[in-house]
Amino acid sequence: MNAIVALCHFCELHGPRTLFCTEVLHAPLPQGAGNEDSPGQGEQAEEEEGGIQMSSRMRAHSPAEGASVDSSSPGPKKSDMCEGCRSLAAGHPGYISHDKETSIKYVSHQHPSHPQLFSIVRQACVRSLSCEVCPGREGPIFFGDEQHGFVFSHTFFIKDSLARGFQRWYSIITIMMDRIYLINSWPFLLGKVRGIIDELQGKALKVFEAEQFGCPQRAQRMNTAFTPFLHQRNGNAARSLTSLTSDDNLWACLHTSFAWLLKACGSRLTEKLLEGAPTEDTLVQMEKLAGEGVPLPGPWPRWPWGSTSSLLSWQEELREGNAALNQPRRSLREAHPLIS
Repeated sequence: MNAIVALCHFCELHGPRTLFCTEVLHAPLPQGAGNEDSPGQGEQAEEEEGGIQMSSRMRAHSPAEGASVDSSSPGPKKSDMCEGCRSLAAGHPGYISHDKETSIKYVSHQHPSHPQLFSIVRQACVRSLSCEVCPGREGPIFFGDEQHGFVFSHTFFIKDSLARGFQRWYSIITIMMDRIYLINSWPFLLGKVRGIIDELQGKALKVFEAEQFGCPQRAQRMNTAFTPFLHQRNGNAARSLTSLTSDDNLWACLHTSFAWLLKACGSRLTEKLLEGAPTEDTLVQMEKLAGEGVPLPGPWPRWPWGSTSSLLSWQEELREGNAALNQPRRSLREAHPLIS
């Protein structure tokens, strides 16, 4: 499935930001690229989820594979990013998984390397965390257009004991150019994305409850003397999602979940050739073939009309019926020329 799945975050200091995205690569990677496993990310066992087999080997890939970290690559500058806006560490090239059945690669990093894809993901991120929001600011919504792609977005909150309101705002978006396919995949995407969100919220809730038990922030804030609003913004926004969930392998797990989501969503809908009654154009073509002595194509002998003569007889009856239906209209036009 040609789509991109991304995790977005609304930073209190820098606004909507893309944290992590997974895209599909159909072209083969350059030889020798990504041959070395990144530290601590060795070969994992072959897994099977939902009847779909995928290689769960996750390894860092080189900048040549679309994860360049130089200053010319698209993305915000380091000075415009805080810990809450950053997912992978500086210099980390990302993750890649191989689908052995189709030879498709699923690559994850913070931003797409292609400038056009970066612009599309960036715009979808901003819209999903600003204007395109369902009532309550938490839940699924669909938006998009032909130029910038169509988006399935699911916004949600993550508990944070140091944030204003004790929660932070995130969204998971799926972007593709095929509107019909995305709409048909709504029930599937909703269930699977909701499962990923529940897992993130569950981990963050445990951390939130542990921090509140050790040092209740609500009572501390109520007992604190009044200070100007600007003075209260003392950098608490810079808190990463790995810190909120206390999961150092969070991005590797999200890569696996997003890659499986793209694979499963692309495999669940397939096209099938259905056989039915022949159209008039098909019957005309069959008549020509019969006159030339060419045998009929494969499916025709299995139809209930039987031989070629029976089909041609049925065609004549169809034409006579159409002529009988059109006769009253002709008579009406001749009697009343002004009627079109």
